[in-house]
Amino acid sequence: MKDDNDRDSLLDLFSTRAKETTERTTGFMGQTREDPRGARRGPAGTTSAGGRTSLSPIASAVLREARRELGNQEAQGRGGIEISEETISKAVDAVCASRGFNIDDIARADIIVHLKRDLLGWGVLQPLIDNPEVTDIHCYDYQTVVLQRGKMSEATGLHWPTPEAYRTFIDRVLFRLGKSLSTQQHTVDAAFPDGKRLCAVHDSVCGARGPLMTIRVPRVAEATLESLVSYQVAPPLIVNYLAALTRTCEHTFIVSGETGTGKTTLMRCLGTQFRADESIVGVEDTPELNYQHPYYRSLVSRPANTEGVGEVTLQEHIRTTLRLCPTRVILGEMRTPEAAESFLEAAQTGHCGMSTIHARNARETLTRLEALLGRAQRGVSMEIIRQQIALAVDVVIWQCRERASGKVRMAEVIEVGHFVEGNIQVRPMFKLVEQGDNPQWEVLSYSSFFEEVLEQNGIYLGDAPKFLGFSNMSNVPATHEASGR
Repeated sequence: MKDDNDRDSLLDLFSTRAKETTERTTGFMGQTREDPRGARRGPAGTTSAGGRTSLSPIASAVLREARRELGNQEAQGRGGIEISEETISKAVDAVCASRGFNIDDIARADIIVHLKRDLLGWGVLQPLIDNPEVTDIHCYDYQTVVLQRGKMSEATGLHWPTPEAYRTFIDRVLFRLGKSLSTQQHTVDAAFPDGKRLCAVHDSVCGARGPLMTIRVPRVAEATLESLVSYQVAPPLIVNYLAALTRTCEHTFIVSGETGTGKTTLMRCLGTQFRADESIVGVEDTPELNYQHPYYRSLVSRPANTEGVGEVTLQEHIRTTLRLCPTRVILGEMRTPEAAESFLEAAQTGHCGMSTIHARNARETLTRLEALLGRAQRGVSMEIIRQQIALAVDVVIWQCRERASGKVRMAEVIEVGHFVEGNIQVRPMFKLVEQGDNPQWEVLSYSSFFEEVLEQNGIYLGDAPKFLGFSNMSNVPATHEASGR
């Protein structure tokens, strides 16, 4: 109970929750101060009725010049050196001395805090990045930062002091990824090695607000089978079932769900079961999978340049993979009909793999595949299209996120069988039937199209209870790391 209270208190510092009865303001060091007049005091003694602290005009000028000075130092070759608080302090003092500005100690301290947050780590957003319940961060402009816990949005009191500081922050983050935002490159989608995903949009195409920025923070810290169970994504039996089929290097998975339901994370977890002797090629728009496998190669698509040339599409890369002699092909996401067609064609020719797609349930995933193939193969009958899907796909996994708790769950698993009398035969295997603190999955079938493979891995569905949960679960077998076999 104490942990729940502590977690709620932490969230309240950065969200609109629990502010109906008391006016609060959050200081830079996480302290909360009350103002009896109902207004919120800023760090430099200024007051903002909207809850946003602000610097005086002189302090803002010092902040702007000091940031420019520190930026010049990076440009002169010091970018690889971590900026210390002493360096920031010297830059502030140098600006004050050269411009003849006279600021008090409180304003100087506030400027240094602003610079530290802008130049180190995630700056203003660091408290949200560190909060384990925040899954997405949406920045509408320099004054508006919104957090998401699952699918629930909440406004925060976090902000940048000026529009220029906000744009500088975006440029700095993108620079770490080797990317930049401009009127020519108005949208950037990028990923960090630890799985964080960033999308930024230039203010020239954002209307009255902008630039826009969204950061997705994965909360399954480690890509292991054990993490799927510890985070209650799925019970051990379902995890072991999928792991056994993955290890065979004979089955193709489609992972579906809405945005932010952990599709890529699931593929990373299942990737720990790839055999050490496999040759794997991943094709993505943004490199996110980062499999730690000795024989993993990655191909990344590329948009056209400002002259409209140089584009490299996902489908081109998938065709290239077939010349690289892989045993497994991974497509990050089926974004276009052509990419879906190329991936499914590769799967039909003996290259097993995985991919993700957006869909609202497991059966609708097959309908979405039919629609994509239909657009790519105009004039081809629906029977032929369904035959291609039945030949290519073996298992469909549908992920969801609980609206109340924000937790990711593996909601449905179905097996895809043969094409018979105009329809694709499917066998529902598992389904999430109860959400909340005690989630329950129903075993829908005690037989499988892959019975022999499961029995070889010690999985006997006939011995399973009707409902699966976490109260009396058995352990997940030790992860078969690719590098260790």
